[in-house]
Amino acid sequence: MRYGLIGEKLGHSFSKTIHEQLADYTYDLIPLSREELNIFMKKKNFAALNVTIPYKETVIPYLEEIDPHAEAIGAVNTLSLIHI
Repeated sequence: MRYGLIGEKLGHSFSKTIHEQLADYTYDLIPLSREELNIFMKKKNFAALNVTIPYKETVIPYLEEIDPHAEAIGAVNTLSLIHI
């Protein structure tokens, strides 16, 4: 999996449709329980992710780096394993 959205309940999300219409890649919706999140984040089997509630704060301890703005507000919206 390269790109996607993680969260708890994603049935309402239009992210997959939007991303796949705007770019040439597959964008997965990845609903995760709190228990599944830990395993998923440790594997780091993604290139970039968007994060929705309730995990915007929960993912922070898994990060190697954090943007100063995200650190100041205590929440993140996007994760990247690739350097931009």
